[in-house]
Amino acid sequence: MTKHWGSPQIDHVSGFLRQLTKAGWIVWHDLRANKLGQRWPLKPVTLNLLANDICNSKCQMCLIWKRKRDKEMTPTELAQILQDPLFDRLRYVGVSGGEPTLRPDLPEIYRVLVQKKPTIKSAGIITNAIRAQDVISRVTESAEICRDAGVTFQVMVSLDGVGDVHDLIRGRPGNFESALEVIHYFRDKTDIPVLFGCTITKDNVWHVDDLYDFVCQEGLYGHFRVAEFIQRLYNEEQNEFIRNFTPLERYHLGLFFTKLEQEYERNLNYRRTYRNIRAMLLEGAKRTIRCPYQTEAVVLDCRGQLLYCSPKSPIIGNTLASSAKTIYLGNIVTRKQILARDCDNCIHDYHAPPTTHELLQQALTRFWHSRLNVRLAWAGRAKSSDQPRPKAGSAIVKSAFIVGWYGTETAGDKAILGEIVHQLERQGVERVTLASLNPYFSKWTVRELGYPEIEVVPTFSSRFLRCAAQADETIMGGGPLMDIAAMGSVLWAFRQAKTSGRRTRIAGCGIGPLQQSKYIAAVKQLLSLADVVELRDSRSVQWAIEHTGRHDIVFSGDPAVGFVRRWQLEHSKQIIPRQRTLNCYFREWTREYQGNLSAEEFASRKEEFEKELGTWVTTVCRRLSLQPRLLAMHPFVKGGDDRTFNRQFAEKYLYDLEPVVEIRPYSVHDILYSMQEATLCLTMRFHSVLFAHTLGVPFLAIDYTQGGKISNFLVDNSAVEKMLTLDQVAGGQWQALAAGPVSACA
Repeated sequence: MTKHWGSPQIDHVSGFLRQLTKAGWIVWHDLRANKLGQRWPLKPVTLNLLANDICNSKCQMCLIWKRKRDKEMTPTELAQILQDPLFDRLRYVGVSGGEPTLRPDLPEIYRVLVQKKPTIKSAGIITNAIRAQDVISRVTESAEICRDAGVTFQVMVSLDGVGDVHDLIRGRPGNFESALEVIHYFRDKTDIPVLFGCTITKDNVWHVDDLYDFVCQEGLYGHFRVAEFIQRLYNEEQNEFIRNFTPLERYHLGLFFTKLEQEYERNLNYRRTYRNIRAMLLEGAKRTIRCPYQTEAVVLDCRGQLLYCSPKSPIIGNTLASSAKTIYLGNIVTRKQILARDCDNCIHDYHAPPTTHELLQQALTRFWHSRLNVRLAWAGRAKSSDQPRPKAGSAIVKSAFIVGWYGTETAGDKAILGEIVHQLERQGVERVTLASLNPYFSKWTVRELGYPEIEVVPTFSSRFLRCAAQADETIMGGGPLMDIAAMGSVLWAFRQAKTSGRRTRIAGCGIGPLQQSKYIAAVKQLLSLADVVELRDSRSVQWAIEHTGRHDIVFSGDPAVGFVRRWQLEHSKQIIPRQRTLNCYFREWTREYQGNLSAEEFASRKEEFEKELGTWVTTVCRRLSLQPRLLAMHPFVKGGDDRTFNRQFAEKYLYDLEPVVEIRPYSVHDILYSMQEATLCLTMRFHSVLFAHTLGVPFLAIDYTQGGKISNFLVDNSAVEKMLTLDQVAGGQWQALAAGPVSACA
């Protein structure tokens, strides 16, 4: 058969070749720039040029503003320095300070840069934009000089929060407005690329999401970084503001940088940077990415002094007095000392291309994603699946392996896990291992639940299958058996366990939504491989019996119920004062519940629902003199961060009610406590319904699943009168249907 260019076969081959070429380039760059470049130093490609050492800002993370102006090398002196052979490979120059726009001769600095031979390719500047008109004038002239010379140019404006938050961090009232003035000018009136730069300190840690929402609404692009101790900023004593985060603040920032990586950033290098920052904050990990200053970048300050890097390097010599190349090469021992002493703990957002190690890790992860594919799992058969099933309680279980959707868990999933582990402990299980899609997230969960000894292993890894083969019991730990790609990993775990002669159990799961044939087949096989099947609702039990013919399936209820009851018993003597609040546990209505609606119908129904929901909350709060309080059952980007929905919903529909939007990631214990202190709970997340009903607090439920798990739970618990469907809310029927329960709270 003749193959034509553009055919699927050729596209596949060419795509493979592109990936192979990219991998080869990464390996070569890693070897040349990092391994060999540290032994046989390379000339720098990047220059960080500090135009001055004074500033008109009073930033928390920097004390340059306390300095007095002294030596600032002239453009002529800069031109002399750049003639040194050290700068023969220079391709990019970033100008910062201090505040570089305080120099009236700033454009002349760029004129020197673009006239340098060999020529540079790109230049940029970072500014605090306090003196807006001076900034606009001097940056515009500098950009025009670069443009005329064929050198690309961009400007970064510092933006550390919205309104007063930014002004607090920068120590200058009105700076937020001047920063926006500069950003809008370059965005709207020029073709000069402009981006923002946010530095996170102790005082804006809880406001980064507000800034994220703001820049998304404004259509701005930029970068987020964590303030670091940097010698050239004279900030060694700023312990109050720099990297002084509580565990909860680190957790919050870990979630935030995960969101930036997965939802905001498209540049692969910056995604790696955000992933590195998250690991350092949340896991206490060493730096996982390399930095250009380790091999191919250098710093030149306004006095002509050379530094290997901005954060940790001492001054290694003055280029106005000696050859830059001689200084650079003559102090390599100092650079090696910085590498050994400081680099592993530096959280600054410098980044370099991936290393060979990173490339191998990525390839390994992709391999296990494809290896644990649902189709491959469904196509196979476990060798011992036809053996007699052990009776419940008949097997001696000393080790258990819990699998499922952990790594993206909601407060409800945490309650399920807490109850399963509690029951395992009561049964004498000595070792519990948990599989997680995002281990760093689940490690926080097990600590939060009081089980720090639980080992958390990555789902997509060889350890996953080893654990399934070695544990006495592999457990599908709650959550729905549904259309989700990770279903393949659960099926593989059960297959591995049965092949190894181990026990398997489905613990309190629901079934659905299921629409795709491959997932229906996978769930049916999973049910057949399970020695014990415990399902959380009667409809799931009925489905399982109809599709497997098994009659030993147990209607167990949701494990989270047991967790809530134990929590309630432990706190039964605690007096929890009732607050005049309407507590709202909402979530965004997402496309996975679109059903048979077209895209247009779904968007219209969603808008109607949110508008009516806002009217409903407003009506109840005014009728009962309550304050709306919006809490998140889920703070993770995968599955929808409820805090994002809550902020946007409150801003759009509840702005005149002074709503309380809780930004802090609440533990499952915090959620339960909050429900007991509320006058009324308006629940939407499934487990918020379960929590409220089990606690016996006043609540109303919104069934966004349109006859799914929420309806099933309330039917099974004879509480369907407290439920409104999403269509009923969207149609305004809440006014009549909600009258009784709301009046009871008056």
